[in-house]
Amino acid sequence: MKKYLPHILAVAFFLLLSVLVFLPLFQGKEIKQSDVTTWKGMAQEIVSFKEKTGEDTYWTNSMFSGMPAYQISAVYAANLVQYLDKVVQLGLPTPANMVFLLMAGFYFLLIVLGVNQRLSILGAVAFAFSSYFFIYIEAGHNTKAHAIAYMAPVVAGLLLTFRGRMLLGAAITGLALSLELYANHLQITYYLLLTVVLLGIMELYNAFRENRLGYFFKATGILLVAAGLAVGSNITNLWATQEYGKYSTRGKSELTSEKENKTSGLDRDYITDWSFGVGESLSLLVPSIKGGASEPIAKNNKDVLQKVESNFRQYVSGFGAYFGEQPFTSGPVYVGAIICMLFLLGLLTIKGPEKWWLLAAFLLSITLSWGRNFMGLTNFFLDFVPGYDKFRAVTTIIVIAEFAMPLLGILALDKLIREPDYFKQHAKSLYYAIGITLGLTLLIAVAPGMFTSFYSTREYEQVMATAKNQGISQDVVDNIFTNLSTARKAIVTADAWRSFLFLLLGAALIVSFARMRYKAEYFVFGLLALVLVDMWSVNARYLGDDDYVRASKGKAEAYPMTTADQVILQDPAKSYRVLNLAESTFNDASTSYRHQSIGGYHGAKLKRYQELIENELAPELMGMRNALQNQDSSTLGVLSGQPAVNMLNTKYIVYNPDAAPLINTGALGNAWFVQNVELVANADSEIAALRGFDPSRTLVVDQRYADLVKGFTAAPDSGAFIRLTDYQPNHLKYESSASTEQLAVFSEIYYDKGWNATIDGKPADYFRADYVLRAMRIPAGKHTIEFRFEPRAVVVGEKIALASSSLLLLFCAGMGFLALRKRPA
Repeated sequence: MKKYLPHILAVAFFLLLSVLVFLPLFQGKEIKQSDVTTWKGMAQEIVSFKEKTGEDTYWTNSMFSGMPAYQISAVYAANLVQYLDKVVQLGLPTPANMVFLLMAGFYFLLIVLGVNQRLSILGAVAFAFSSYFFIYIEAGHNTKAHAIAYMAPVVAGLLLTFRGRMLLGAAITGLALSLELYANHLQITYYLLLTVVLLGIMELYNAFRENRLGYFFKATGILLVAAGLAVGSNITNLWATQEYGKYSTRGKSELTSEKENKTSGLDRDYITDWSFGVGESLSLLVPSIKGGASEPIAKNNKDVLQKVESNFRQYVSGFGAYFGEQPFTSGPVYVGAIICMLFLLGLLTIKGPEKWWLLAAFLLSITLSWGRNFMGLTNFFLDFVPGYDKFRAVTTIIVIAEFAMPLLGILALDKLIREPDYFKQHAKSLYYAIGITLGLTLLIAVAPGMFTSFYSTREYEQVMATAKNQGISQDVVDNIFTNLSTARKAIVTADAWRSFLFLLLGAALIVSFARMRYKAEYFVFGLLALVLVDMWSVNARYLGDDDYVRASKGKAEAYPMTTADQVILQDPAKSYRVLNLAESTFNDASTSYRHQSIGGYHGAKLKRYQELIENELAPELMGMRNALQNQDSSTLGVLSGQPAVNMLNTKYIVYNPDAAPLINTGALGNAWFVQNVELVANADSEIAALRGFDPSRTLVVDQRYADLVKGFTAAPDSGAFIRLTDYQPNHLKYESSASTEQLAVFSEIYYDKGWNATIDGKPADYFRADYVLRAMRIPAGKHTIEFRFEPRAVVVGEKIALASSSLLLLFCAGMGFLALRKRPA
């Protein structure tokens, strides 16, 4: 116990710090996380179905007319490792548990590297308190923070394996990787993989240099086994996601337009929408180098308005504080001024491949985060590095730099503490590191205009357009931007002086310890206090008291009930869809909370549905909005005459949430029979054929499904019908009656990787039609048609996950037992 007591105390400190940072959570409050609220809208149908039936559904009809639920709220109970994830969070509420895991995981990595225990605490705090992680938490990106927390333990396991503790290291790697995958943020896992590849190259070089290639390949082999068990434990999610990904917006389009913008995944402009400007990387050192968050200057920077001419304060106060190249941001990527100095010190003093691994990871992270501002490298990765084109917001890759900088910085401090003659050997390097960082922040403080302009061309052009419309003179516009520059310059200058002060205090501590060699604990605790004050105070700007609300008692509604909601919910029909024009239809989850929506909010909707939005739905919705604004005699005709809207069974149109919705008389229902088939050559022809067609009579079918409509001849039957008799999100039942064979269209989204059809209990073929819907030939007579969502990825995957996670836990338990037996008493 004496040996483990310091680690127990460290964990207790992390626990206490997590409680203190999120103290309101323990006082009956909760954080307003916008993405969590959005998730509640996305997942409500899935959650309600589970509560009602006790069954999980992997399909929801509440968003985008229907889509797989794999990346919304899927539960895979067979992975036994998930229960360990709950144990290591120590019962902390979200998001305090995420910050605790961030600290504990990085501490474990540093201990594995043999770093001084107190320094490991300092490194853990420095890593976990990076401002970007708190910004993720404030926004509700909990899975992202969760996945980042397991990056360090994965690396720790790999290093243990390659450095002599093969079996124990492989067990830790497998367990940590399984937890990383369970966190379910594949973008973070992908960036971890890039880091691991660089680490592997470093270890291969080490093995070659030290003539131990045999051990390297043996270790690599057992790591692959451990990784296989980790993947197997999470195979249900990975299999389903991989399968769905091909058909989602992350997959390749069949359309041939705009080839230069397309990749095998997301479009280039969509991937690079959020790109750091090159100068924005300095926010690692000076948080507000680009103004901070996209919020009005008047909100958190009222003091700088005092520097603005009084008659221009009203204009300036409404501008956003942020003036970087991203569309908007919740805050900067600040790793801490002192950590920046220590990182540079590590680059100058650490010898060996570890430095080059971390430097390579840092440089890769920074340059790729520039996205469209460094398009040569970005295009190379999009075109030649597998998987890179599946993820948007390239700024997220900065997490690699946030990992590498404190790690190398703490390794440098550990070297300083362990080597009595450190100052004698590295005095010049120490002063270089201090001088460069102090000099840079001083230069930013006294001459910020050397590093940034204080407004963008886009901002200037927008104001000029407004001024022209309102007859405002050029002189007034120029004065507005002169004063805006004054305000934003003051924001940058204040933070630069702030960073300069922390650097000065940190440098004084480091130099005094290097020269005088007083007790190391005083030195470490002094630095810990400085880092904690620095990081905590910056994080409080973006996650503070204003972000907490009183926790609701009982089950609270995520979205208030509107008049339109009340009217729609009185409809006894089993299934219909709602179009909400009062919101941003395709970036809104509020409608999905209570209804089946033709819109929604998700980063990986079906690719064909997105293309339907872009080519058909968006123009139709624009026409409907215009008609409603004009309110002339043709309004109802316009509303009911939109082919794509009607084939999606859009029965209700919400234009004002505080009024009764409009009823769309053109909605075609859950299913209908058609008389004509139009065969088309490819996706381009299919999407073009939807323009102005009559979906109630004509079926547009891709040539690849020609065999399924071959020989069909329409034979009208005035008494024929097909109707939905039972609705569940994963099980639809219809009854039909006709004296002749009919061709039925179902207003359900086509996805054959799980949806199975039967007619009277016997398997039946169905095919895609009208670009996104399902169609089927129905024999003459009375029949029961059923669709069940039974994805093989889930059915088979859960069996594999149970076996793999059981083996992984047994393997880890065995390795732990052997490690303890071999340890001397």
